[in-house]
Amino acid sequence: MSALLYLLIVFILGDRLLRAAFPWLLDIPQRQSVFGPAIRLPQWLIRVPAAWLLGALVMNWTTFFACDLTRSMRTGAYMVLALGVVAAGAIVWAERDAWRAWRNKLLAAVQALRSIEGLYLLGALLMSSFIAFYTLMVKDGALFVGSTVWSDFGPHLAMIRSFSFGDNFPPQYPHYPDGTIRYHFLFQFLAATLEALGFRIDWAFNIPSILSLVSLFLLLYVLAVAIVGSRLAGVLTGVLFIFRSSFAFFSFAKDHLNGDLWDALWNVSLHIGKTEHESWGLWAQNVYANQRHFAFSISILVLVLLALLPLLQQRMAASNKATDIGGRIAATFGGLDNWLVGDWRRAITLGVLLGAIGFWNGAVVITTLIVLFVLALACARRLEFLVIAVIAVVMSVLQSKLFIGGGASAVHPTLYFGFLAEFKTWPGITAFNLELLGIFLPLLLVAICGAPRGTRWLALALVSPYVFATFVSLTTDINANHKFIMIGVMLANVYIAALLARFLRSGDGALKALALIFVALLTITGLVDLKTLYNMNKGNVLVPMNDPVVDWIRQNTKPKDVFLTDMSVLHAAQFAGRPIYNGWPYYAWSAGYDTDTRGRWQKQMYSTTSADELRLIARGEHIDYIIVDDANRNSREYPTNELLIGQTFPLVFSSPKDNTRIYKVN
Repeated sequence: MSALLYLLIVFILGDRLLRAAFPWLLDIPQRQSVFGPAIRLPQWLIRVPAAWLLGALVMNWTTFFACDLTRSMRTGAYMVLALGVVAAGAIVWAERDAWRAWRNKLLAAVQALRSIEGLYLLGALLMSSFIAFYTLMVKDGALFVGSTVWSDFGPHLAMIRSFSFGDNFPPQYPHYPDGTIRYHFLFQFLAATLEALGFRIDWAFNIPSILSLVSLFLLLYVLAVAIVGSRLAGVLTGVLFIFRSSFAFFSFAKDHLNGDLWDALWNVSLHIGKTEHESWGLWAQNVYANQRHFAFSISILVLVLLALLPLLQQRMAASNKATDIGGRIAATFGGLDNWLVGDWRRAITLGVLLGAIGFWNGAVVITTLIVLFVLALACARRLEFLVIAVIAVVMSVLQSKLFIGGGASAVHPTLYFGFLAEFKTWPGITAFNLELLGIFLPLLLVAICGAPRGTRWLALALVSPYVFATFVSLTTDINANHKFIMIGVMLANVYIAALLARFLRSGDGALKALALIFVALLTITGLVDLKTLYNMNKGNVLVPMNDPVVDWIRQNTKPKDVFLTDMSVLHAAQFAGRPIYNGWPYYAWSAGYDTDTRGRWQKQMYSTTSADELRLIARGEHIDYIIVDDANRNSREYPTNELLIGQTFPLVFSSPKDNTRIYKVN
């Protein structure tokens, strides 16, 4: 009940904040689209997702600071819940006349579900719910974690429990406790808040995930209509978003020309594709099952774009009035209207909005800044873009100082040409992109060439993250660049959707047939991806909800106690909300932590033959408990001197589960 009340408050506060600080977003249905036709949209398509995003940001940040101040998850969460009840109650009371009309609004909402937007919403809700609950669900006393998400859910679930069970304040990384956190954790903190307020962990993680992915579906629809002026283009943008374009299907079919293609597709058990690491599902729906915070952050990016499109239209209008080339150049680059801030409130609020997601997903903040930099060159009021960027960067830096500390950063930009292409040459990267994206690139070029004059620069801005990912690496793991490419493709799909919608609405039967063929070619790999997601997650990793090791650790140890364990994706100690000294190395390594040094100390503590050395290292590394279980005993990385550990430190707990022994470092 408390968790549901918290979510209700999120929507009430978010809706009020939308009307107070971002009113221009509510004006979208009264605008003309960038392409020219009038925009015809029901306001709820903007109001509902924006209320969720804005309300969740404000409530989540407020809850975090309250918990950090009190050093207690439950105290802080219930404190903010109480304040939220008062604030939401005051809003409802002040607007009681409007709220009394809820029956009419409900009736209108039900009628709206019969429209194309209603069907689109239903499809988005079904797809989002399937992705969330099919990969994470509690059943028969165990948490079923899908095989495709298990590796990523190691840090996610550990992070959630570090707050909801472990009072992780100030926050540190559960896979590498050192007093800092270089991992974007605030979406996981939102899930932890809902668990602390009474939701079961699967509901606590799945509900905000579904709301965020549905919000992204809706806002992509709104973006497409705001640019193109076509509801059909909006639907197609959503379809192209969730079902990716790639030649992977055709490469797969080529390998099964012996007649077993249908059986191979029906029983596919690994993500298809020839590009490097494509078997991980780097480009498939699995990304939104794995990276639950991704959809929320991209939705913020889309909100920022929607708010700034009028500045592009203002510059386009001035350019269209010019009668010669010189006049168009002057309209584009000259004049105070092209440079001075037009609306300080818009610039400041959008900057704060973007800066607030720095630790929800930092890659999306960077992506948004890239898009805005290119877009600003074609817009009026260019200094507004600068104000937005400065505020967002300052807020992100302050968050890094707060959570990471000085002298360290999770971002290390370097020039890196070619991304994951096998051959780092122009022919090599071209072949890679064609294999990866299929007909997307050639069709995008056709769509941009056929777009109205003045809108092509917008297309360049939307696709700019894709270009950036080809030349720059921001972290030690180049695979992380897939986020930039996915966002660039997602946004640029608007132009392809515009082309397809124009073909489908033409009176030419050949063009209609061609559009349907293009839709099939663009989505067939994504359909196979969905079948792959279904097949691969028939097998689950089971995490007992009533684990005796978890229960003992929760009841008998302190939240900040550090456990020495084997390198683990998700150890029982982490499910109990406690940090482990050196978890699965990839997680901390990709965030910039020194996992090699800890790995050496970890192996030395388990394998040493000297009690004095064991004491010295364990105390020096601030280890509170040492766990010995079957994972240690069967390790190929080091021998486990269990006898010496037992002679050096007292045994405080044992369990037949994995033959677990816990020793207290004293």
